[in-house]
Amino acid sequence: MGNLYTIPELYDIAFDFRDVPAEVDFLLEKTKMHLGRNAESTMELSCGPAYHTREMGKRKLLAHGLDLEPTMAEYTRGLIAKNQIEAKIIEGDMRYYRSEQKYDLVYILMASFAQLLTNQDIIDNLNCTADMLTDGGIYIISTAHPRDFFGDQEPSTKLSWEMTRDYITVETCWGGEKQEFDPMTEIDDIIVSFKVTSPVEVKHYEFPEQMRRCSIKTFEALVALSGRFEIVDLYGTLDTGLKLTNDKKCWRFIPILKKIK
Repeated sequence: MGNLYTIPELYDIAFDFRDVPAEVDFLLEKTKMHLGRNAESTMELSCGPAYHTREMGKRKLLAHGLDLEPTMAEYTRGLIAKNQIEAKIIEGDMRYYRSEQKYDLVYILMASFAQLLTNQDIIDNLNCTADMLTDGGIYIISTAHPRDFFGDQEPSTKLSWEMTRDYITVETCWGGEKQEFDPMTEIDDIIVSFKVTSPVEVKHYEFPEQMRRCSIKTFEALVALSGRFEIVDLYGTLDTGLKLTNDKKCWRFIPILKKIK
């Protein structure tokens, strides 16, 4: 059966648990702070159902999303058309995509940055993003909190949850006991499972996934090596007032990068 992203309707239900308008407020406020003006053009990498891209479109910004999976991209285009939003979904790889369109803000959320499995993947992504940005443009990343790299720590995020929409309930398990970490590659091999309950049946899905654990120090070194960005801020949630610390209230690693080259 394909992968997690080839059943976009179920993925959309499973991950529709965030306060998207508030998160977009954060993205735009921090961009304005470090860009020195309001963002006019935005790009969401590995956008999936493009919750945030669609919100950007509702706010009358130029709103584009990039996704590698054709099935997901087509599904999301359908959502945009249904809701008559001005937004565009592009099929492409977040390491290699190039565009004549330049953006004031590029952002990547959820676990998508962890799909860059090697140092070269991350460097390629930084170069790809820098080439898409306007001069001094902003790249905002949200990924796992550093303490989640250590197995004896309580996870910062829930590993299982359920969401319901239109009489369909999706119970998600992210990794759970099947997660295996390879310290030589810094890659987690996990199983993402869906239990889908509808009025007529119950179905089970399992998908293997790989996620890279990139520590803060490795991330800083790769940003420096790229020569394309400076790290101008670090946050612990998509909340304007919570800087990155080891406090339990911080459950994400959110670096804000400014293009310098």
